[in-house]
Amino acid sequence: MVKNFIKDMIKYLPAHIIPAIVSIISTPIITRFFSPEAYGNYSLAMAVVMILTTLSGWLSMSIIRFYPVYELEKKLGIFYGNVVNLMFISSAVITIAFLIFVFCIKQYISPTLRTLMYLGVGVFIVYAIFEVFQSFLRAKRQINQYSGFAIWKSMMGFGLGIALVILFKFGIEALLWGAILSIVIISPLLWKMSIRDIKFVQFQINYSLLKKMVTYSFPLVIGNLAAWILSLSDRYFLEFFRGAREVGIYSAGYNIAEKSIMVLFSLFALASGPISMQIWERDGVDKAKEYESKLARYYLMVCIPAVAGLSALSKPVIAILTGVQYHDAYKIISFITLGVLFLGLQSFFQIGFLFYKRTGFVTFAISISGLLNMCLNFIFIPKYGYMAAALTTLFSYIFLFILMVFTSRRIFSWKFPFKSLIKISCATAIMGTVVYFIGKGLTSVIWINLAVGIFIGGLVYFLALLWLREFNSQEKKAIKQFFRCSTSI
Repeated sequence: MVKNFIKDMIKYLPAHIIPAIVSIISTPIITRFFSPEAYGNYSLAMAVVMILTTLSGWLSMSIIRFYPVYELEKKLGIFYGNVVNLMFISSAVITIAFLIFVFCIKQYISPTLRTLMYLGVGVFIVYAIFEVFQSFLRAKRQINQYSGFAIWKSMMGFGLGIALVILFKFGIEALLWGAILSIVIISPLLWKMSIRDIKFVQFQINYSLLKKMVTYSFPLVIGNLAAWILSLSDRYFLEFFRGAREVGIYSAGYNIAEKSIMVLFSLFALASGPISMQIWERDGVDKAKEYESKLARYYLMVCIPAVAGLSALSKPVIAILTGVQYHDAYKIISFITLGVLFLGLQSFFQIGFLFYKRTGFVTFAISISGLLNMCLNFIFIPKYGYMAAALTTLFSYIFLFILMVFTSRRIFSWKFPFKSLIKISCATAIMGTVVYFIGKGLTSVIWINLAVGIFIGGLVYFLALLWLREFNSQEKKAIKQFFRCSTSI
């Protein structure tokens, strides 16, 4: 199953690398087209979109969890029909509720932000539908199709938005219009690819299935909502106490830091989620524990050096990827990347609750962490601004990690790779020291320092792991085979 995970992760790679590249390209363009105030309002609107999408995410979670069950029982027609019906109902209810909410608070928000929020409702609707059908593809492990649609969404969404800015002189709302149009164009094909060969039952709701889905996923939705509050509430506190300008600077640095590490974590989550559930359902507890232990080791091996490298190169990264008005954002990079590392790591301990369908505690843990984050933001942001927002985010993610570790091991305890952690940390320390001095002043050209730092850092880290004997015999064999294939091309 580890081989299947690695194969799936490689297949998922384009779906995350290309959007990451698009994000890297988009950040300097957006921050040069628009002021921090405009970018701050856009970030607040997109934060609302993500919260609404999270509320509708209970269907995507249910697809990943229950698809293997209904596949084994040969009842996929019932499963598909109910999910599609619930998708439209759920999207409609959330949309109406949010429009009422915006109408009630319209006097407390600026007209610009209000317009962006109304557009954000359209983005939410197409995102919600898109995510459900993508989840069907993911559950069936149709990874190439999944990746293709994900790449289209990121490239065309940004491309159409910028085209509206350049050709028709739209404001920053063009980015929202681009997101809507890109998914509307591709939706018919996505529908066909995700549900082909499935014969639907007539329009109805199977209440037995609905109960299972709600019981399993709604606590996770609340937990995810709390997670978004944990990661996004700081923007609203900044807007209230410090203004849209600080929201813009903070959002630029946060997005670069978070997406850089989150793309790695997402690869693990996307590839491992369906396989973990299959192992649990078919092979039992011991195999599931073994699988999680190996996954955690690979996660640490990839993400710890990424955090250290991005922190060491934060100044040149921000200087290249943002406009001059945003350059102070480098100060928060190390705090955000480290926080995201802990956020990803806690998910490996969270999996036991998902196996046993005890999702209530996941909700409780994330909610407590989100509440802690909000309290710290209320206390420190008025005086210290976006630096306080970054530090409170890190502290809250560490708190969530500790809470998840100590509680999850009571029901699903797997062997944590402590020996690997020590070796990986040592290799990372060596790499980070080298990269820091390269980024600080190898040449007077920033992009050269960045490119050399990334290349040399990766090479030093790899050699350090070899020197510390972290790779086992099978991994060494795979590495040799990889280099042989590379040199023969």
